Amino acid sequence: MAKTVKVTVSMPVDDVERLKALDAAGTIESVSGYVAQAVHDRLDRQAWLQRWRARVGDPHPEAGAWADEVIDRHFGAAARRAS
Repeated sequence: MAKTVKVTVSMPVDDVERLKALDAAGTIESVSGYVAQAVHDRLDRQAWLQRWRARVGDPHPEAGAWADEVIDRHFGAAARRAS
């Protein structure tokens, strides 16, 4: 098991309530574990993107605009902003 340290974070009330509901329902192992995994996944994604950009550079602005358009069309602009 990885060494852990306790931290305090501020989160929107609605998100905390949703997490507690999932925990109470037994849908997740624990709130702490869920948040730790989400942070770990996000850090891995960021590291991968940095390595990718170091190898190939930033995408062309037109490619980014196209991707935004596709995401907005299928999921709405709010989904893109949340990522």
